[in-house]
Amino acid sequence: MKKSILVISIGAIVSGVSVFALYSGEPKAAQKPAGPVPSVTVGLVAPEATNFAKTIAATGSVHARDELIIGSDASGVRLLEVLVDVGSSVRKGQLLARADDAQLQAQHAQQAATVKQARAEYAQALANQERAERLVGFFSEETIETRRTSAATAAAKVELAIAQLAELQVRINQTRVYAPSSGVISRKTATVGAVVQPGNELFRLMRDAELEWRAELPSHSLAQIQTGAVARIVLDNGDAVHSVVRLVAPTMDSATRNGVVYVALPRGTALKPGAHARGEILIEQAEGLSIPESALVTRDGNAFVFTLDGEKARLTPVVPGARQRGRVEIRAGLQSQDRVIGAGAGFVKDGDLVRIGGKS
Repeated sequence: MKKSILVISIGAIVSGVSVFALYSGEPKAAQKPAGPVPSVTVGLVAPEATNFAKTIAATGSVHARDELIIGSDASGVRLLEVLVDVGSSVRKGQLLARADDAQLQAQHAQQAATVKQARAEYAQALANQERAERLVGFFSEETIETRRTSAATAAAKVELAIAQLAELQVRINQTRVYAPSSGVISRKTATVGAVVQPGNELFRLMRDAELEWRAELPSHSLAQIQTGAVARIVLDNGDAVHSVVRLVAPTMDSATRNGVVYVALPRGTALKPGAHARGEILIEQAEGLSIPESALVTRDGNAFVFTLDGEKARLTPVVPGARQRGRVEIRAGLQSQDRVIGAGAGFVKDGDLVRIGGKS
C-alpha cells in the first residue's frame, strides 16, 4: 500500500514539473509576414547616342534621261539600208540608215551643168560690158547701160543656179540618217523599203545611254528634298543602287498632286527603261538617343518603355522616331542616364517588382 502511494506521488510531481516548464518558458518571438517577391527577371539596356539617317520612301519608274526622236526631212524616197537595231550602241555622226538618192543625184549632176552654163553666160556678159565701157564714144550710153544690165542678170542666174545646186545637195544629204549624239538605240521603226516622209519617226536614241529614276512624292515630302541628296534604289534581286538627286521638279501634277524627283542612275545599272522601282531619299542625318526595338512596347496604339525606379518597373511614355539596324530613335521621354528594361519587357506590368538578371 505504501509502495503504491509513492508511485502516484512521483507521477504527480513529474506532471507538475512538466506543466510548470510548459507555462514558465519564455514566449517565442512572433514571425513577421513575408514581404513582396520580384515577379520576373529582366535585363537592362542603356539609351545610346546613335547617328540616324532620316529618309523618305518613294516609288517611281526608270526612264532615259534624254530620249531623242530621229527622223528624216527627205520626202518620197525609199530606204535601201537600215544599219542599226534596237540596243545598238552608236557614236555621234554614225550612219544609221540610207535611202535611195539615185534620182536626186541625177538632178544634182544636171544642176551642176546649169551652174557651169550660167557662169559662162555671165563671163560673156561681163566681157561685153567691159568692152562697151572702154569704147564710150563708139557705143551709145543706152547700149552701155543695156550691157551692164545683161551682166547683172547673168550674175544673178549664176547665184540662182548655185543655190539650186546646194538645195539638191541638202536633199541628197537628207537621204542619209545620222546619229545626232552618242548613245543606244531604244526603238526602231525604220524598215528597208519603207517610203520616208518628213516628220516620221525612224529611231529613238537614249543619249549617252543615261538613265534616271523618276520618283513621285507628295508636296510635303518634296519640300524636304534638295538637289544632290543621296538616293538608294532597290533592285528586284534585293541589291541596291546608290546615286544622287539630279533635279527636283518645280511643278506638281494637277491630277495626282505629286511632284517628281529626278535621280541620275550610274552607268551599267541593271535597271531598264520602263521598269518600276522603289527606293528612299536621304533628307537628314542626326544623332539621337536610341534603344533596341525589343525594349519598345505598345499600349493602346501608344509607345512606351519600362524604366527601373529602384526595384520597380515604371511604364514611361516615349516618342519613337527613325528605325535602323534593330534600333529605334527615342525623340522624347528618355534621358541618357535612364535604366530601361530590355529582355522581359513584354512580361512586365507597371509597378511590378523585378529582378535584374543582366544587361540585354
